[in-house]
Amino acid sequence: MGSHLNLVGSIIIAGIIFLTINRFHSSMVETSQEKTMGSIASRNWSSLAKLIEFDFSRIGYGVSTNLNPLLVADSTQIHFLSDINENGAIDTIKYELSDSDAATKTENPNDKILYRLVNGQQAQEAPLGVTRFRMRYFDNRGNEIADLTQICTLEVMLEVETTSRFNERYSNYLWQTRISPPNLRK
Repeated sequence: MGSHLNLVGSIIIAGIIFLTINRFHSSMVETSQEKTMGSIASRNWSSLAKLIEFDFSRIGYGVSTNLNPLLVADSTQIHFLSDINENGAIDTIKYELSDSDAATKTENPNDKILYRLVNGQQAQEAPLGVTRFRMRYFDNRGNEIADLTQICTLEVMLEVETTSRFNERYSNYLWQTRISPPNLRK
């Protein structure tokens, strides 16, 4: 009788150990997948942030001092002049955020397309998971303004989510910065 109890006890302990190992493995797989999704969102956020910082810091570059390089500046779009390619020709650069219906190639219902147009030519559309793109504008004293001729600093807020969900969630990154293009302070 004692050997049967030992056998049953061993089976129960082995089952508990097996379940613990299985749960640990599942947890590791889940964490790994979440980190992979977060890494994708981070790469998308990083590449967009670098492009925005580069373009916005060059607002007005090569543009005559008697011409305002800002053409349109509101909360979701900005159009400006710059010799972005450093080829001696003034380019018109536009950043505009679509509505969520434009990003049809992803499963995320909240993402949109952030369009970057240079001289009316759109770069190839890439579903990068942009969910918010907001801009605010400030004068040389730090006061928020809407007058294009008084803008010295731009505040950019960009939120990027993964285009696919994991465990019913989308990993996201929020980036916010202020950029003071030197050619706006002429």
